[in-house]
Amino acid sequence: MGIRKELTKTKFAGVYFKTDPITKVKTYIARIKVNGIDTEQIVGYSNDEHKTNPSIAFQRRTELVNQYKTGKSIRKDSPTLKQFFEEYLELRKSSISQSWYETNIIFFNKHIPIHLQNKRLKEITINDFQKVVNTLSNTTYTQGKNGTEKNYSGRYIKTVKELFGPLYKKAVALELVEKNFINNLELPKFDNERKFFLPEEKAKELYQEVLSIEDNQYRLMFLFLFRGRRKGEVLSLEWQDINFNDSSYVVRDENNKIRKNQKYLLDEELLEQFKLLEKKETGLIFPSQRTGQKMSDFPRKLWAKITEKLNIEMTFHDFRHLLGFTLVNNDVPLEIISRTFGHTNIKTTQRYSKMKEEMAKKGSDIFVGLLKC
Repeated sequence: MGIRKELTKTKFAGVYFKTDPITKVKTYIARIKVNGIDTEQIVGYSNDEHKTNPSIAFQRRTELVNQYKTGKSIRKDSPTLKQFFEEYLELRKSSISQSWYETNIIFFNKHIPIHLQNKRLKEITINDFQKVVNTLSNTTYTQGKNGTEKNYSGRYIKTVKELFGPLYKKAVALELVEKNFINNLELPKFDNERKFFLPEEKAKELYQEVLSIEDNQYRLMFLFLFRGRRKGEVLSLEWQDINFNDSSYVVRDENNKIRKNQKYLLDEELLEQFKLLEKKETGLIFPSQRTGQKMSDFPRKLWAKITEKLNIEMTFHDFRHLLGFTLVNNDVPLEIISRTFGHTNIKTTQRYSKMKEEMAKKGSDIFVGLLKC
């Protein structure tokens, strides 16, 4: 396993650190080879009670090595769920998007009760997490200016599995728990296929609103959504991903769902928009205008202004649904649509064809219903 790009090597063997760009707190990480496998473990923070520095981190690494040589596990004997969650998430930070990283923290703090957060990992049972699922299923929250009461969707509740399944898999590998019971949780059934479309005239209005965005950077970001790119894919684009010689760009494997490099062509409109940006050799194409770092989201205030003006309820991911349904409705072959989206399975694309059939049925049902009145 190679050294992760964001880790900085110290003068002490096996000791590295990474600095939080906002708080400037340094996280010290020790690398130790266990059974032929490089293992990373957080050994302190620059703002902890010990004011950990490279020297102190090296001492702790030495203690872990000696502990391992005596046949003992170098892992914590029994960390709490909160302790293991924080360490696990920190080590995964480089392999997940900033938005998913932040979503995990918010979900954990909001929906995992304090008593469960402080419970030892090995003492937690499936019943503890089933109670979390059941509570979410029976909880309402207030949405919007009108204070509408809504239940958490099944898709949202599924976050319990998506967050804690991989975490427990890691805990099993480290022999902190005996088995991963998260996959056995009973979740409420739900329809995972969001159905979204806009009338042709409304879609054209949306496109014109995007073209009228004054900020060149923001305008290009939204235009990529119209080409079927996911929000995270756009925000992760770097200048070295763009090849102006053959008018193409690559969404790298670490930035897309299928974990394979995907190459797409730049159309004339995108090329013209790129000319309005300050071209660079390396670095993010769409860095935060405030911090210079990777943006965690598209500009929400701007998007809220656009959707309010057009009187539509639409998420950033709905751009893909809009594209898919529009193409199917205009008889574009599924193979072409699948390639546009970067789908690896044509069945994923067929949902838009199914949606067209469902809308046709709905229309006929309404018509027949009117005749029966």
